[in-house]
This record gives sequence, C-alpha cells and structure tokens, in this order.
Amino acid sequence: MTLKRFFLPMLALVSGAVLAGCGGDGATSGGSGGPAASYSPRTYMLTAPSGQLSTAAADGSGDITGTLTLKNVESQVLWYVDQPSLEVGTTATKDYVSAIWSDAYRGLAPNATVQFQLSGGGGALEGVYVSLSQPAYDEKSGTATFRVRVQNDTLDHSVAGSLAFTNVTVKVLNNLADDKEVAAYTQYADQAKLQPTATPNQYKMVLSNVGPDMFWVDNAPGAYSDARPLSYFLPQWSFVFGSNTPSATLFGTTATGEAKLYSVKLADPVYDEETEELAYTATLQGRNAGAPAAVLNEAVLSIASGRFTRFPIPGKGTAYQAFGQGYNPSTANTSYIYFGSDIARKQAGSLWGTQSYLKQSCAPSCRNDLKTIKDMGINLIRLYDWDTRNDHSQFLDYANSLNIKVIVPLSNWISTQGDAVWNTALAAYFSNRNFGNKAGTDWHPAIAGVIISNELDSEGYPGNYSTAIGLVARFIEEADKRKFSKSVPVGMPVTFVPRGEPYLLGRNMPGWNQFNRLLTDPRTAKYKDRLMLAPQTYNDETYLLKNAESTGQGWIPATYKQFGVPILFTEIGYSRAKPDYTPSYVNRQLKGVLDYQKNNPGQILGIAHFQFDDKVWKQTDHDTDTEGAFGTFHHGSIVKQIQTVQADYDFYDNDAKTNYGVLTIDQLVKTNLYDAVVDAYK
Repeated sequence: MTLKRFFLPMLALVSGAVLAGCGGDGATSGGSGGPAASYSPRTYMLTAPSGQLSTAAADGSGDITGTLTLKNVESQVLWYVDQPSLEVGTTATKDYVSAIWSDAYRGLAPNATVQFQLSGGGGALEGVYVSLSQPAYDEKSGTATFRVRVQNDTLDHSVAGSLAFTNVTVKVLNNLADDKEVAAYTQYADQAKLQPTATPNQYKMVLSNVGPDMFWVDNAPGAYSDARPLSYFLPQWSFVFGSNTPSATLFGTTATGEAKLYSVKLADPVYDEETEELAYTATLQGRNAGAPAAVLNEAVLSIASGRFTRFPIPGKGTAYQAFGQGYNPSTANTSYIYFGSDIARKQAGSLWGTQSYLKQSCAPSCRNDLKTIKDMGINLIRLYDWDTRNDHSQFLDYANSLNIKVIVPLSNWISTQGDAVWNTALAAYFSNRNFGNKAGTDWHPAIAGVIISNELDSEGYPGNYSTAIGLVARFIEEADKRKFSKSVPVGMPVTFVPRGEPYLLGRNMPGWNQFNRLLTDPRTAKYKDRLMLAPQTYNDETYLLKNAESTGQGWIPATYKQFGVPILFTEIGYSRAKPDYTPSYVNRQLKGVLDYQKNNPGQILGIAHFQFDDKVWKQTDHDTDTEGAFGTFHHGSIVKQIQTVQADYDFYDNDAKTNYGVLTIDQLVKTNLYDAVVDAYK
C-alpha cells in the first residue's frame, strides 16, 4: 500500500467513524444520547496512540474498502461547536459510540479528518481520505474498529495491504447543515506555540514545521476534498473570509500527553516558506481544559470555511493546444492522432507529459509541457477541444499533481448539435475518463471550470450562440442529475466586440449583449449563480481597468457592476506581429488584471494568456494572419516523430480515412513574450 503524495498529511473519514479522544475537564455532554439536535452541530476529536488500516483491492466503483482499527483510544472524546456558539467540551467514548453516534448522524455517515505518523516512517505527519461505517468499540481493550472506504484516490488503487501508524488524531465533522461545498480547512504542524500579546485573550499563534499543504473537506453527504500548497491557499484568504475573522479550533497535546482543544478567531496569516512557520493572530473564544498551554505538539488547526472557489487566486493561466509541426485543424480529422484536435487525450502525452502512452516511447524526447507551464508560474490551463471517446484522466491527474487547475471544454461541434445529440452524448462527459473523478461521483479535482463552445457569437455562426446557450442549461442539469458539486462554474467564451443593443451610457460595451443573452435566457437565468462571463480580449490595461469606450470606467469594473457575475478571461494577450506590439504591453495587461483580482477577488476568476505556443500551422504567415504570433513559444526543429498504429487507439472512426498518423515532437523556442509573461506571473 502506498500513500499518494497529494494527500500525504491528511485523513478524512467519511461514513461513520468512531474515534477516540483524550480526557479533559471542560463541559461534558450527556452520556446517554439524547435528541439528535444536541449532537449534530458538534465536531468530535478523538486520539489513539496507534492504529492500522487494512484494505482490499479496489471495487467496481474505483474505491478501496477495508478496516480501520484504533488501539488504546482515549476514554473521553473532545468536541466543539462552530460559530456562533463556539462551545467546547468532552464526552465518554463509550457513549459517543453506543448512543450519540446513531442519534447524531441518523444513518448518514459523517466526514472527518485524521492525522497520524507512519510506523517507522521517520515521524512525518501523513494521512488518507476515507469513509467509515459499522463502528464498534471494546471498552476493556480500548479498541475501536470501522469499515472503511477510501475516497478521492487517496491510496494507490493497485496495491492492497496493511498500513500501521501512531499518534492518531481524528476529527469527525457534523453532517451537512448548509449548502456549502467545504466545511473546514485543515492545517497540520509538528508544534504550535501560543504567545500572549498585550490584548486580553489574544495570542500570536505560531505553527512550526507546518505541513506544506492545506486540506479542505466537506461535511456528509458531500465528499469533496482537495489539497493544495500553503502558497496556493493563503492568497485566497481575503476572498474566502473577506473582512471576517474566521472561527477555528486548535488541537494538540502537551509535553505530558494532555490533549488540549481551543476555540479561537483567526486573523493576519503570515507564512515564512524558508523557516516553515505560519503565524496568526488568535483570539481565544473557549477551551476544554485549564489555561492555554505555551506549546502543543502534533497540532491540528481546523478553520471554518467561508466562500469557496475551485479557481486558484491569483488565477495565472494559459491557453493550451500545443500540437507540433504537421498539425492543422482543417486536416486534423484525417488522422487518428489529431482527430478532434484534442490535446489533452492520453495519446498526446509525449507533448504535455513524460510518457507517450503509445506503443512507441517518446523517451528521451518527451516534451513535458505541463512541467514547463508549472515552472513559468502558471496555475491554470484553458483547453479548446475535447472528444469524450478519448481518455483524459492522465492529463488531469498530471496537472493535479503539479497544482495546476484546468478549464475543460465542450467543443463547438457538440455545442451546435441540439437535443438529438445531447440526449445521449452528455453522459460521457461525467465519466472517469473525462470530467469525473475515478469513482465518477464528482468532478476530477483538477477541474476549476467548464467552458462551452468558443466564439459562437461571431457573425460566422448565425443562430449557433442561442443553441449553445441551451447546451449550457442542459449540461448543468446533467451535472445536477449526477449530483456533481455545484462549485464548478460554466461559461461561454465570446468575442470582444459590441453586438446588439447598448447597455451603458448609450454605448454597447464589448461582450455585454452576449452576456445579457446568456444570463437572461429562460433556460439559463435560473443558473445565474453557476455561470461565469468568458470574454476574449486583446485590449490594454487602461481600457480594461480605467477607461473603456471613453466612459471613464474600466471595462472590468463596469461589467461586474452591470451583471454581478465573475469574469474569466479565456483569452487575453496581443500578437507579436502587430505593428504596435511590445512585450511590455502584454506584461502590463496581465499584471493589471491580476492586481485588480488581488483587490477584487470576487470579480475575477483568472486569466488565460493567449497563448502557450504559436499556432503551428500559422506561425510562418505573420504578415497575413497575426494569430500565429501570440505564443510564449515558437515551434522549432523536429526532435522526434512517432508513427502511431491501430493498437494505440481506443476507438476507430471512418472520418479518419488517411492513416493513424504521425505525432511530431518539436522543439519549443522561447519568444520575446516569454519573459514578459513569466514576470507578470512570478
């Protein structure tokens, strides 16, 4: 059995877990159960000195099942209630298992997080995400056991066995009492210090050797979880919590082994990556036992959730479709390798990844574009084409491992088909080869948003924009039918030109007519809070931020004021072939929007610089087609060519009449845009 690095410091227990906690002298709940309302708001903290997780092979759903055993669990369980009451207390473990469990959860297994150290693993904090059921507790031996289901790909599906660990801390969340997707953000640290300040009940809380990642999980019946570096989460603080000081609990043990649980309000997070210390201003609200200890070991900090977004903040993106020489969209469907212009498919791994997934290897010439993208400071990728018959899980898994979020597309072809195709075709998007996680129960964790079509509002597609609006509604309906979480917004990329009637000061601002049609159409109006605006612009930062169409208002603030819907720039940049092009134009453009996002995180979801590479079929024709010169990379000499064969493909289509095709790996050469984009994204 192996733990995936992505979830190393966390264990979320979903589905009925009995977990043991240390005793305390705080308030104690009744020992004989009682009405469910007495317990459902509570989160329970339990500890044990050792435990074991034994698993079998993955079942048909893609999940791993097995047994969790906690040994010598403490006789008392700590609990707390989040805001507004911020209570803390203890209850007997035997009562929690025998009576409170059934009353509190009423057959709906709760979620939880668990921290532990691997036996013989050198002491590093680690964990896993599971669901638990069938709790049992032997008071005499102090042993608790549960049936487990490992969720969200936390463990390697290919290995079954037993995992032993020590110093176990389990946090069992209350069941869902709201419509939020995230219940808590969790951090782990080897040690937490509480340093008094001059203000009563206020401390400087310093987490030492803090885990590099933060984790967020949902209450049951939700099962969403994610893990991202602190450098990813902390910039979101102002968006998530605004001017509020979130409530949190700090749990840990003293040098003598006594468990402490504090309820606090948090403010002013500051992370020193070099020393691995994270500091907060913490105002004490409640505690389970005695005066606050100066030092707590194996600390768990759980922060109540606020607003939530799957998008990274700042959203530093790129548009990506980097096929090499020989690719041309007008002839793509004559060969299998380029069929559908689908760059995220498994068979294109030689370009975006470290292996070919073809009979012929790409080594040592695999291009590994996603790593290049990561190294440029990019954390968001916008794609264009997607054929559901292909397997895309490898692309999404690799992007996820690099902390890159992906905006996945529904291509123009399906957007123009209507009900006859949609009735059968939409289901495939939610499989684990496409937008779904391995179990097919929710979105793949790499996915931040979905875009449907590309510039179907332009004059070359009469009527198709209205048809595509229908697809937006149908797609959201399908996602809801499958109970996928509602935090993935959907948008329609549109041209940045004025169309139709004016909406502001007698002027028709670019994109406004298109946005108005999307947001007011009877099919989509009810989903307004699930939509995003997706303009594609090449205008400078002055137009976007300060003075659009001589109105004295920037396009971004005016547009958000008009519609109140967040904006994702699915293309933004400028062609190097334009006579007034300079690298600083694009640098100021990108920096300006990102600075605006920093100050207004609810208005901007991100930007996708257009684009990662020059359009290879147009890059030699700058004088007549400037679209070939937007990239941070130019396609250079051919490094390797792979002749594909029938066995490389999962399906065969009569449209690909010529041959299976040759995948060309060419050298990517930096353009003078590269430094400008990297500087904007650093």
